[in-house]
Amino acid sequence: MDVLSQILDSIDMRGSLYFATEFSEPWSLEVPADTNVCRFHVVIQGACWLTVPSHDPSQGEPSTRLLSTGDLGLVPHGNLHLLKDQPDRPTENLTTALEQAGYEGEGSFCWGGDGAVTRMVCGYFAFDKEHAHPMLEGLPDIVHVQSTPNVDFGWIEPLTRFISQEAAGSLPGSRAIANRLSEVLFIQAIRHYAAHSETATPVLSGISDPQIGKALRAIHRDAATPWTLNSLAREAALSRTAFAQRFSELVGMTATDYLTQHRMRLACSLLRQQGGTAWVAEQVGYQSEAAFSRRFKSHFGVGPGAYRRQGQGKMPG
Repeated sequence: MDVLSQILDSIDMRGSLYFATEFSEPWSLEVPADTNVCRFHVVIQGACWLTVPSHDPSQGEPSTRLLSTGDLGLVPHGNLHLLKDQPDRPTENLTTALEQAGYEGEGSFCWGGDGAVTRMVCGYFAFDKEHAHPMLEGLPDIVHVQSTPNVDFGWIEPLTRFISQEAAGSLPGSRAIANRLSEVLFIQAIRHYAAHSETATPVLSGISDPQIGKALRAIHRDAATPWTLNSLAREAALSRTAFAQRFSELVGMTATDYLTQHRMRLACSLLRQQGGTAWVAEQVGYQSEAAFSRRFKSHFGVGPGAYRRQGQGKMPG
């Protein structure tokens, strides 16, 4: 399995739809900030201006994007953001708009005036912050997946059409199907971004590097191997010094830190499956249960036994 697939498989992600929408000009909304979520907006018909006011220009991506029919906009970090028919339109708070529209969670959320209609599917993906992969942290404030004739983008139209149909439907299981499909949408969007982004982000740039990618594949292929800086450098066919420097430049952390974080995320997954501490320690490369327990508690603030007893795999606080 490739590294990106392994990373995406390891993320504790739960997709959920807010609603299918019908926005009529003039319209605008302010979507409040939330933690540990990635919000998404897919334009089924019409167009929408998406703006993240807190955008950091140093990331190299504009803070405002025009989403056209067939486009997908991700707001990976849960930032407050604005949705508008025109970029200079004053915004209305989402909660206020939902109340005024009388939307109670079923059917389409209709909002705005009596002009041209923009239809969208809007939702979010929730992540546990303790298990979030640094790949997610490195994404820009807006990920714009654009439908163009020059890009192999045939997957989004049938997928979003199906999500839209299920989101607006009333058949048993419609909401569950739409939620699962939205998770597929996220995976496809990240894969597309990794392949087509002109500005590589940490981790993704490491995955695409011929040498550092080999080391990352080795780490994800077998976390139980007693990897050292020297052995990972050999996987990458680089000297120890060159490997350490290149890994840090591309991935945004040292190889040792990345290895530790990967092992701790894997340990969480195994503990949630009710694996015993000694067995989990062995699976993630620790010969000593005591050493593993110390590292786990240092990383998460609670020991592996207490974590497992919590049952749901949720960290305190």
